[in-house]
Amino acid sequence: MAKAKKKRKDAGYRTAVSGAKGVIRILLYICLAVVLIFLGREAYVLGYEVFDEKPVDESGGREITISITEDMSVMDVGELLNERGLIDERPLAFWIQEHLSEYHGDILPGTYILNTSQTVEEMLEIMAQVNTEGQPEQEGSGSSSGDDASSGSTSSGSAALDGTASGSAESGEGGTQQ
Repeated sequence: MAKAKKKRKDAGYRTAVSGAKGVIRILLYICLAVVLIFLGREAYVLGYEVFDEKPVDESGGREITISITEDMSVMDVGELLNERGLIDERPLAFWIQEHLSEYHGDILPGTYILNTSQTVEEMLEIMAQVNTEGQPEQEGSGSSSGDDASSGSTSSGSAALDGTASGSAESGEGGTQQ
């Protein structure tokens, strides 16, 4: 009689464990689904921020002066632009936009006047010193008329935020040919 009772107890235990495993498996699937939905949503929002080319203000806007230093990364610039109200997106979205733009690695230290009605692409063009119209004269631009600055070249000593030097390789300064 003791064996029959023990068999029934073991069968009940196995059934309970099997049921608990099933419940745990279902909870894990639910958690996985929630995580995938969250990640999908975040990916969509980030993609929208990166590829949406709308300025903060559609018309007019307001001018804001910013200063970029040599030790600032692209993420730091994105944080600055976000804090000053020039962009609505997260610094990560700005970082991706900069990496996908034709101005990747070309942001130069300096003081810039940006407007809330400009798109990120227009701001990058200004910070890469390709479009210097209405911008303050940058230190060490080598020309008082601004001709060099408007063409996108800078003095041989300036460096883009990614650490690459600009200007000296194109102009042939500082090197000899053999």
